[in-house]
Amino acid sequence: MRQYTLLLIMVLITPQLSIGQTIRSIRERLTINQATASIIPQSVSTAPPKMGKDPRKAFLFSVLLPGTGELYAGRKRALFFMALEVGGLATYVLMNRRGDERKHQVLAFADAHWDSTLCAPNCLDPSVGTEALGEPGSQQYYEQIGKYNKFQEGWDDYDPISTSLSSNRQAYVNMRHNMNKAYKLAAWMAGAVLFNHVFSAIQAAVLVNMDNRSNTETQEARLRIRVDSFNRAGNLAPSAAVSYSF
Repeated sequence: MRQYTLLLIMVLITPQLSIGQTIRSIRERLTINQATASIIPQSVSTAPPKMGKDPRKAFLFSVLLPGTGELYAGRKRALFFMALEVGGLATYVLMNRRGDERKHQVLAFADAHWDSTLCAPNCLDPSVGTEALGEPGSQQYYEQIGKYNKFQEGWDDYDPISTSLSSNRQAYVNMRHNMNKAYKLAAWMAGAVLFNHVFSAIQAAVLVNMDNRSNTETQEARLRIRVDSFNRAGNLAPSAAVSYSF
């Protein structure tokens, strides 16, 4: 806080008035009602209301793009939220695209190595077992042919003597697992990106509110007036000091 002090030395030569009357006159003009020889602080807040940053803007900025609200608040952590946004979106796009690619591979593999005519009529009879085969080409259809033993005879390398999964069926199950893994990671990243938006927005608004409160408490201008007297050539002369702090 800077402080500037202006010292006004007023020596009034008034033949008609005594020194005491002169001092009382000055006191009245300055509207100060204490003894002349005392130090009289008069503090007046003169600072105009300082307009702080708007927390609503900070919130909106980070809702649209995480980190911009923190940047508005003057925080370096904005770069962290921006990096999370870029990384999260890039990972989401990559995993979603990888899931689509694996899905095409899964469907092509199933169409090439599973045939309902190989397991008919039992695998197509709803009264046999508890599972009913879904419509060809549906999500349920492609899930069931690898999941349930009822449809295992449809695989072109099925061995009725073997008790383990056929090689093609096992490969198909693994391919579906990798496909679902990519889609799940993409979904998780989408949730992380959404959370990044919300968390960044809330934090940006809180930071701006904190800064506004801090500025209100520390940045206040004050005007102080001090009246005193001093000895000048054997005569008591009045003086006034005005200080302005901000």
